Amino acid sequence: MRLPWLDPWVARRPFEGRTARRYAEAERPAFADLDARLLERLGPELSRAERFLDVGAGTGAFAARVARAHPRVAVVAVEPSRTFAAGIRARAEALPLAGASIDVALCLTSLRHVRDRAAALAELRRVARGSVWIVELDPTADAARARHHRRALRSTLARLAFDPFVLRTGPDAGELAAVARAAGFAAERVADDPLHPFFMLRLT
Repeated sequence: MRLPWLDPWVARRPFEGRTARRYAEAERPAFADLDARLLERLGPELSRAERFLDVGAGTGAFAARVARAHPRVAVVAVEPSRTFAAGIRARAEALPLAGASIDVALCLTSLRHVRDRAAALAELRRVARGSVWIVELDPTADAARARHHRRALRSTLARLAFDPFVLRTGPDAGELAAVARAAGFAAERVADDPLHPFFMLRLT
């Protein structure tokens, strides 16, 4: 059952302190195989790119994968959290980057945490000269994909909270696509991850 009315109240702020450490230790490791598939999907675009932007980079795990796989690409990681802050510390609503300076940008389960998603997407429209990928938890995902991700979480609390308070409370693909179009993007739902409850939007 979806609980979208909780969206404005669930995790709409940077992860700090104990919350950040819990995410890094118990929740982010569950993304490992998703990261691999996403890196493969972005591969053709990254092979032609000069600059890659990871918005809400968190622990920096995916940005590090891109840097290893595509060493000639300049990787820019932006994260508002003081605890993580592996790259540039900034909010998605105010990116400290020049206009049309990014070839490929990614929000990997980070846009849902932004307070003003319209402002964040407007900023991405400003800085991107190529594609922007939005990869988010799918609140309409089937039980099997939800169960796969839940089992990969490394704490009992994270597993108990995942379905009702994390997965089913966020925006769906249609909602984010509408906000992206209002910001001037063309939005295409590219795929649903086959194992985890995530959808992928490609914005151009």
